[in-house]
Amino acid sequence: MNKGLKNLSRAVRLLAVMLLSLTVVHEVFGADELPPLKEMRRQRNIPAAPICSGDGAVVVYSSVAKASYRGPVLIFINQTRNMFLQGLNMKLGSLSCPLEVKIGDKNDGDTSVLSARIRDVKGGLRERIELPDAEAADLTKFRRAVVVAFLRAYMLEAGGTQKTMQDLPNWLIDGLLRHLVGNKRQADLDRTHLLWSNGCIPPAEYLYRFDSYAAKQELAVAAVLAGWFLERRGKVFKVLIDDVAKGRKWSPEYIAGLLSGTYAGGFDMLLDMRLYALGRRVIQPGLSTKGIMRRFKSELLLFPSDYGMMFNQKKPYYTFREAVADSGNIDLRRAARDQVVRVRMASVGRDGMLIAVSEGYIKFLGAFVAGAEQEKLMQMLTQAESLKRALEQRLESGEVRKQGLAR
Repeated sequence: MNKGLKNLSRAVRLLAVMLLSLTVVHEVFGADELPPLKEMRRQRNIPAAPICSGDGAVVVYSSVAKASYRGPVLIFINQTRNMFLQGLNMKLGSLSCPLEVKIGDKNDGDTSVLSARIRDVKGGLRERIELPDAEAADLTKFRRAVVVAFLRAYMLEAGGTQKTMQDLPNWLIDGLLRHLVGNKRQADLDRTHLLWSNGCIPPAEYLYRFDSYAAKQELAVAAVLAGWFLERRGKVFKVLIDDVAKGRKWSPEYIAGLLSGTYAGGFDMLLDMRLYALGRRVIQPGLSTKGIMRRFKSELLLFPSDYGMMFNQKKPYYTFREAVADSGNIDLRRAARDQVVRVRMASVGRDGMLIAVSEGYIKFLGAFVAGAEQEKLMQMLTQAESLKRALEQRLESGEVRKQGLAR
């Protein structure tokens, strides 16, 4: 009995506290005002004024509750447009097919980005992107959706219609974005060059297919392949967009003629030459990576003109240590003289430590050509190899050497 009375008393006290709380809320907000939670719910149903880009090609919508996200979203879209303007000399954005971005009212961490092409009541076309939760939206997906929307609008202005416009390969869009962003160009080149040098890259006919397996599996490969379209300030890419908009079917033969002006077999040879040349390109001055070091080491061999042609010779090259043991060989000295230029070129534009390694090997090769004694040659070679091993250890530990340029 006493226990029941205690529970009843506790319930009465709790009810009294609740009534007191409601009284306080009424006094604070007044009879005609709403508590903050209800006010926030009301704001979600009230649309905020949309904001537009300077040319009117982009419009961003939201509710009053999410109005503060309109500016950052528009800035992000304009940055993407500027990236294309600088990299491709293409001004994206169309008044005949504007881009609408709707910011949702969710706060649940939804990272999805929804996109579609819609037709308005007047029959005009619009590209639409929705961000359910702008705070959590995946920016990579958002940037991709923005680019796809702009390219479709560009194709429409280039004379395309709903019937004639063909889609671009997904790998081309992904590779294009990765290449233009630019912070992974060296890593992408190193990865692609490694696959190519190990014979893991298929011929150009298969690489540039619409459903290219290699490009879909390796985003680095897609970025390097897309980079070919962006040369000459994107002129080739503009021609591609115009042709595809007017119904041109994607095919390796068409791409071969577009990129190289040749047939499929010649295209494959030109792709090999391009990948070889890219291995020497300085993308970021003063930078050395494991891929750059690997390509530098490939120059530390000598290839006499007739070596490897006899039955008792199992390889077509000499290592530098093997060359020291046969330093009187005239053909080896000629090969060493030619190799000096290749070793020097392999370190041009790289960091100071790789340049020092290169200079060590160049001094060794110069002494070898001049006919220095074997003991001196071995001493110079050992010093160069010591520097090379020190740099390799730093690169293997994950340290990427970068040397700032002098101002």
